[in-house]
Amino acid sequence: MGTKAYHHGDLKQELIHNGLLLLNNEGIEDFSLRKVARMCGVSHNAPYKHFKDKDELISEIIQEVSKEFYVALLEVTELYPNDPKLQIVEMGKAYVRFMVENPEYLKFLFLSDNAYTVKIEDDKLPDDKVGPFGVFKDSAERFFKEIKLDKKIYMQKTLTLWSMVHGIAILIAKRSIEYEGDYLVLVESMIRANI
Repeated sequence: MGTKAYHHGDLKQELIHNGLLLLNNEGIEDFSLRKVARMCGVSHNAPYKHFKDKDELISEIIQEVSKEFYVALLEVTELYPNDPKLQIVEMGKAYVRFMVENPEYLKFLFLSDNAYTVKIEDDKLPDDKVGPFGVFKDSAERFFKEIKLDKKIYMQKTLTLWSMVHGIAILIAKRSIEYEGDYLVLVESMIRANI
């Protein structure tokens, strides 16, 4: 198979995109820059103009996928800055929509060796407001404070809501739930029923 000179588009982005697909299909053990180059139709040396090795490409893929998911959730919170309950509802819908529209991200973030992790230490959630879970946690805690929920159950309630939305996203993305109407209307009704 011959390779072509890459004169159009953004090769770095193409390497990231195809690298994501390769990681999802073959896992980290069988991942190589040579395979990604072949998928892009470029010489096996071309990726080295953008990444020093496969680990750097994998790191870039992780950063990009996490950032896009984070931005999808953050944008919703900025639409409703003074209404944490509505932020949770709309963030849940944004979460599900993002995973349904980007199944390769769902697989990479939550169903692979590179899974997105929420670290709980000493029965406490991370303090940061960065990352997808951090955005969600911040809105949830502001809502709990507003409704005067006991602080002792913030962690459990936050994890319950996150898990519910995550479960809905997987069920809809994997077509384990077939819904004839607008699936986001269903998602909203499920979230509102459990807040």
